Amino acid sequence: MADIVALGDVNIDIIAQFPFYPAEGQDALATSTEFHCGGSAANCAMALARMGFDVSLISRVGTDPLAAKAVDGLSQAGVLPDALQRDATVATGLMYVVVTPTGERTILGNRGANVLTDPQQIQEELFWDARLFHLSGYALLADPQRSAALLALEMACRHGLTVALDPGLSIFPSALDEMRALLPVVDILLPNLTEAQELAGSREPGKCVEALLEAGARLVVLKLGREGCLLGSQEGLVLLPGCRVRTRDTTGAGDYFAAGFAAGFLGAMSYPGAAVLANAMGAAAVARVGAGASVPGAQLVLDLLLEHRNSLTSAAPRSLVDEAATYVRKLAMRPAEEGGNWWK
Repeated sequence: MADIVALGDVNIDIIAQFPFYPAEGQDALATSTEFHCGGSAANCAMALARMGFDVSLISRVGTDPLAAKAVDGLSQAGVLPDALQRDATVATGLMYVVVTPTGERTILGNRGANVLTDPQQIQEELFWDARLFHLSGYALLADPQRSAALLALEMACRHGLTVALDPGLSIFPSALDEMRALLPVVDILLPNLTEAQELAGSREPGKCVEALLEAGARLVVLKLGREGCLLGSQEGLVLLPGCRVRTRDTTGAGDYFAAGFAAGFLGAMSYPGAAVLANAMGAAAVARVGAGASVPGAQLVLDLLLEHRNSLTSAAPRSLVDEAATYVRKLAMRPAEEGGNWWK
């Protein structure tokens, strides 16, 4: 049975590096092109599976050749296949990811079979022994996937799972009211700054976090990109600075961040320690091209944490980095008899 149940999209990402983003009506030629299994929920699920957790992903793919690549990517990462649905009438989700020299990405695509995720195919047994339910906000955009998401959320709450929500809706204001209504059942809210501003109706990061806590979220981890994250709880606000890396591709950075925090949370780390791990995972993501199955190994994350520790000048932040590094080593050194897909 799974430790974690995730629900959201799985896609094939065509990631192309371009020297510039063309104006409307103009052309640009890619310097490189790669195919990856992706999608917000899939990225998070694959990262957690690589880190040694048993993860089931509720999503839907077609029966086309892209589906085989997506399923293979999930399988290689160690994601359990028990909750993945198939659709013979609609193609697998496909995203075109344009990456410019700054590392920023522009995504164009079609969500395909994801939108048709069927609530009637969700088995409540998935939630019996699980500990955390991770929901991607994209799943709230359209039925029947929206109904599947709400049903899974109801099951997760009924069985006492920790609920983590990654909004992912900065360009979809139509879903904001519904997402605000869900906040009282959310244990871990993982917005970026734009999403937090839209949900909270405020501009200043601290005010956003406070408003989201007042709206019902028990813990808010506000992603601030290269600046790190702002952690908010009943104990107050804590800013955790980010790791410095050369940005190559921001695809999946927020998904890796979410996986890092979830892993730390499930490992009984302190909230600030889990946030430091999340920062390192997000930084590792932008340092390489692609997401999903290209999850960076434990050694890269450890190297980033060490560099980050050396840049700090006070003992308290360093102790949090040490906590994160100790946990990474623990995950990476699981004995073979425990089984699973260890983090390499």
